[in-house]
Amino acid sequence: MQQALDKKILVIDDDELVLKTMKNLLLKTGYKVTCASNAENAFNEIKKQEFDLIVSDIRMPGKNGVEAIREIRNIVSKHSPRDIPIIFITGYAEAVDELKAELLGEVILKPFDLEHLLMTIRDYL
Repeated sequence: MQQALDKKILVIDDDELVLKTMKNLLLKTGYKVTCASNAENAFNEIKKQEFDLIVSDIRMPGKNGVEAIREIRNIVSKHSPRDIPIIFITGYAEAVDELKAELLGEVILKPFDLEHLLMTIRDYL
C-alpha cells in the first residue's frame, strides 16, 4: 500500500457517477486522485500539478478523450520529458475510436471489472 500513497492519478470523465466511483475506489486503494469532468478542466489540472497516470473516458462532449490526451501530452512535454501512462475507459467499442486510443494507451471497456482496472493501474505504475 505504501507504494500507492505517492502516486497521483487524474480521472477524466463527463459522467459524475463514474468520477465519484473511480475517486472512491482509487482513494480506498491509497492513490491521490484528482477528477476532471471535461477536457478543459483536465488541462487546468495538468498545468497545476504532475500526475503519474491518467484514466480518461473516450467519448465526452467537446474534446473527446483521445483529443484531450494528445493536448495533455503536448502540455506535459513542454515541462517534462517523461510520458504519462494513459488508460482509456469507454462504453463504446467502435473500432476507430478504440484504435486511435490504443495508439496512446490501454483501453478498458465499460462496464469494467474493478479488480481488472486496479491491476491495470498497478501494472502502469
